Amino acid sequence: MSLFRPARTVTDPSGTYWELYVSKTVLPAWRQGDSGDVEWFGGRMMGYDLLMVPVSVLGALWSVLVFPAVRFLAHLPAGLVKGRRSRAVRIEAVTTFPQREVLLWTTTDGLVEGVLDEIVMGLAAGKVVQPEGAVYSGREPG
Repeated sequence: MSLFRPARTVTDPSGTYWELYVSKTVLPAWRQGDSGDVEWFGGRMMGYDLLMVPVSVLGALWSVLVFPAVRFLAHLPAGLVKGRRSRAVRIEAVTTFPQREVLLWTTTDGLVEGVLDEIVMGLAAGKVVQPEGAVYSGREPG
């Protein structure tokens, strides 16, 4: 099971290309901080001067890139350990065109191949199926 290489691929009748990924690991969500609406000097915003520009840039970089990356890396080991101990397997069908869409099913180790086959056949027919032995969780935000 590889998170980075699709287990299967399929094209539905409308021409949408789907990649199916199988994984036991749930990666932590990438959550950005809030870098906007900062109030300076006791509640009222002073005019931006040349010193405020670097502070604003550093604050934006911190909240959009550095803090989310540190949070992601801090939560990753727990997700990996939890995935290794679990019998649950996630199957994600992902398409990126015309807009990103992710469909999610959960099954167990022993049923994954049969469930994967049913999902591929359903997508090839243009349907979202509910295979026996799996739980369809719906669409995830792309």
